[in-house]
Amino acid sequence: MLYPILDGLHIPRRKRESGFHAFRHSAGSLVNKETGNLKLAQNLLGHSNISTTADIYTHVFDESQRESARAVERAIYGDLFPTCSQNANGNKNAAIN
Repeated sequence: MLYPILDGLHIPRRKRESGFHAFRHSAGSLVNKETGNLKLAQNLLGHSNISTTADIYTHVFDESQRESARAVERAIYGDLFPTCSQNANGNKNAAIN
């Protein structure tokens, strides 16, 4: 049922990125991100081994990667460079005051 709906809406389908199985990966990733509880994601997905959930079904979101980089920056530098984290647009030529 899903593929005809996607086709009818002219949403492109890519192999292994479309379909109900992709929802399982999304659900596991979102539960882990929002709760920080990998065991809860494992239970939701019905995996007997948590390594299946951790290594295959949960993925890191780009914003989470940026947040972790900022956390490391704060841990190392404290507020020595307060504008570095604020300049998150990726423009290396932006002036830092």
